[in-house]
Amino acid sequence: MNPAARKKQILSVLERDGSVHVPDLAIALQVSRVTIRNDLDEMATKGLLVRTHGGAITAEKQGSSRFISQTLHEFTDQKKAIAQLAATLVKPGQSIIIDNGSTTLHIAPFIADLAITVSTSSLLVMQELMHAEKVDLLMAGGILRRPSMGLMGNYAKEFYRQIHADWCFLGASGYSSKHGVFCTNLIEADTKQTMIQSASKVCLLVDSSKMEHLSLAKVCDWSSIHYLITDTITDDVRAAIESHGVKILTVDEHV
Repeated sequence: MNPAARKKQILSVLERDGSVHVPDLAIALQVSRVTIRNDLDEMATKGLLVRTHGGAITAEKQGSSRFISQTLHEFTDQKKAIAQLAATLVKPGQSIIIDNGSTTLHIAPFIADLAITVSTSSLLVMQELMHAEKVDLLMAGGILRRPSMGLMGNYAKEFYRQIHADWCFLGASGYSSKHGVFCTNLIEADTKQTMIQSASKVCLLVDSSKMEHLSLAKVCDWSSIHYLITDTITDDVRAAIESHGVKILTVDEHV
């Protein structure tokens, strides 16, 4: 079995079982454990799985990933209004991080005329701001995750470790008043955590369809979030999140 076919088989087992173990794969594929470890390391570098001691686990649930080309056309008015409200927090001279995502992307047009520094992993944000002459644009490196058209992994994390931002505008696939903020991919969650650590204040941008929605990968607890901006939120969820010290801004209250 050639290396490409072997890796395809590993992914098949991973999708079926959710995890793989080096000894079992070595026996099933009739290769050495060293070969399997090398395969898993290479696949982890590409963001296809997450390495564990003795094996690997899936980076995201099968079928949970949706392409940004789809999500950009969902709740568009709400997302633009959320982004416009978020942009009012940014002042000239500041440095900001813009996360991957269909809501955070909409910030770009609203800050394009400000003399600020923008750091991002999003290729779509880069496209929006690449001709904005007042904006100093810094791009993270990393592995391209096509569903979000964003870069992630160790290279992206190392980039964010070397900078400091006044704001991090964070995206998410869901949030829970009890459990915190979530996304669909473990490796992307890891990258988001480094973004959070590199900013003085973190602002979560999510439309109301993400409310009380859990995904595979936990990004952070509410203790890491300073602001939540959304279109609308129920009173009980709002009270629970505000009890953690999070300031909540809604589009409904600012129209």
